[in-house]
Amino acid sequence: MQQLPLTRDLVLIGGGHAHALALRMWAMDPLPGVRLTLISPDPTAAYSGMLPGHVAGHYPRAALQMDLVQLARHAGARLILGRAGGIDRAAGQIHVPGRAPIGYDICSIDIGITSDMPSLPGFAAHAHPAKPLDAFADAWEDFAARAAAGARQVAVIGAGAAGVELALAAAYRLGPGAEVTLVEAGAEPLPLLGAGARARLLRHLDRLGVRLLTGCPAAAVEPGAVLLQDGRRIPSQFTLGPRARSRRPGSRTPACT
Repeated sequence: MQQLPLTRDLVLIGGGHAHALALRMWAMDPLPGVRLTLISPDPTAAYSGMLPGHVAGHYPRAALQMDLVQLARHAGARLILGRAGGIDRAAGQIHVPGRAPIGYDICSIDIGITSDMPSLPGFAAHAHPAKPLDAFADAWEDFAARAAAGARQVAVIGAGAAGVELALAAAYRLGPGAEVTLVEAGAEPLPLLGAGARARLLRHLDRLGVRLLTGCPAAAVEPGAVLLQDGRRIPSQFTLGPRARSRRPGSRTPACT
């Protein structure tokens, strides 16, 4: 079969799981005449869908990593290891330090998010955002190993779906006697879920002994505790924030000109 010349460039910036799935689908049904390029600072990327299973102890740390080199090779894509620093839309070029400009016809950006809480005093110094996932997974693995022989107190700030799932996973991993507390500023946990799903998850929280506090905004994170606005201190050796807030620091959206 005669191959069409490559006349169009599709460039994927970032190795998030959306782009990983795009590579997999491209491998099964490539578009003739299009060159596919992936730009990523690292040869692997962690898959966030497996994070609760890792926290619960079902998956080892290494199992979270997607092999972007293998995915790109399978898709017949060009892989450029580097960090995109800018996009020149007029010229149709992406700039990666140390490399010649990379031309594109269509560009997709999937550089990840962070769940840090910059407005909460002490969060950056004493808590762990669930994303970026790599740093969180490493911190959790270290804590879980140490917690086996000591205090097992965890606080999760935010009782949305992600917070509840991570609290359940933490309680399962740490086992009986662990103190896992969900701190929710609103009057109701899981506000975006239907009544049936919410009721079932609340029963699971109760079954695993997870303490749920609603209507209790966090005022600050301290060493070994979360301070609530009503003055109470919730003991915590590992405080985490699960909510997606913004794009990942250090992987900012490339500047467009």
